[in-house]
Amino acid sequence: MKKTLIVGLTAVLALGGVVTAHADDQVTLTFAETMTSPERTLVLEDTIKAYEDDHPGVTIELVSPPYESAETKVASMLSANQDVDIVEIRDNTVGAWINNDWLYKLDDLVSDWNGKDELVDAALLAGSSMGDATYFIPQYLYVKGMMVRTDILKDAGITEMPKTTDEFLEVCKKITDKSKGQYAFALRGTGSPCKTTDIMWATEVPEISPDNLYLTNDGKFYMDTEGARKAMKDYYELYTECSPEDSVNWGYNEQINGFVSGTTPFLVQDPDAVSSVKDSLDTDQYTVIPMPIGASGKRYLDYGFAGLAVAANSAHPKEAFEFIKYMISAEVNAKICEFYGALPVNKGAYDISDMFKLPVYKAWTEEMNDDATVFTRFPLDDPKFAEYSSTVHLAAYQSFLLGQSTADDMIKTCKDYWGY
Repeated sequence: MKKTLIVGLTAVLALGGVVTAHADDQVTLTFAETMTSPERTLVLEDTIKAYEDDHPGVTIELVSPPYESAETKVASMLSANQDVDIVEIRDNTVGAWINNDWLYKLDDLVSDWNGKDELVDAALLAGSSMGDATYFIPQYLYVKGMMVRTDILKDAGITEMPKTTDEFLEVCKKITDKSKGQYAFALRGTGSPCKTTDIMWATEVPEISPDNLYLTNDGKFYMDTEGARKAMKDYYELYTECSPEDSVNWGYNEQINGFVSGTTPFLVQDPDAVSSVKDSLDTDQYTVIPMPIGASGKRYLDYGFAGLAVAANSAHPKEAFEFIKYMISAEVNAKICEFYGALPVNKGAYDISDMFKLPVYKAWTEEMNDDATVFTRFPLDDPKFAEYSSTVHLAAYQSFLLGQSTADDMIKTCKDYWGY
């Protein structure tokens, strides 16, 4: 698969021409956000004002439900056929919204859009990952990288960063000293840990399907392989020997706290985690390195995302799509991603933004351009995924790490659930 995902442009991309309109041509679009926060809403409001100034025939009304209930609120609006034109979607919910026929098929609009060539390849892959049709355009991407407390490793006499899974486990064992409260790995215990474990375990399996992380190219459940069993054994050692005992219950905040404190100097996370640590650590205290490569000679990366879609019942799908194109133009995409810390989808944003030129973001560029990287995806469009990630996998995973069940028990539970 092509790896040239981030390529600099030689000039800043234009945001689009000014549209003039008479009063009787005025169009009002309703834009519902789902990742609401007071600061983020202000960024969106500023962006909307700039769009309205350049497009006097269009008014954008922003709907900003409270974060905890935002997705439920927007889903109820779509279900009730309320007036909604543009909606924010996330990778873990977009499948259900498509299955409920709440989103507009964008294929015809995308086919006539020259700007699609400005997007990184992973964005185009994500946009068409829910079947044959395109229902959304990603606005930013989440790709796993390994954050490292370089100062902690240096104090332990380690100057070479691990490049393989075996080297990683060896370094983790070397720096762990439980008597001093020094561990190595910030394990993810709750909140869909499969998003981390499956990426790390699959890297030992030679032939993972690019269409479904859980299957090999010959249709076998990936955990039920020699390579995955080896990975699960190593991960069990990583937890029992190199991670705090209570990390089996850690979520995102606990991971960040462990990394910032230096208790767990290795952390697997998405790029938005940088914004969670940059105010607590100096730039010479940490960095990010590519995810390690397994015995397969590969690393498998999924492309998590948040994006924008047009509501199926929109009375103005073309105008709504014009606004989406504006939102992912180079300057706007750079501005929003700088706030959120996720990776832009517009190639030009990497030239415009000083933030994404910083060394801490270099690893994501390297691993996405590396020939050893293979992009795959979680089966987000399968209605069974939500329960699997939040309940089935979580329970089996925690039981396995706590020694209450074996690797084979976990494999059987997960395999039986999927019916592979």
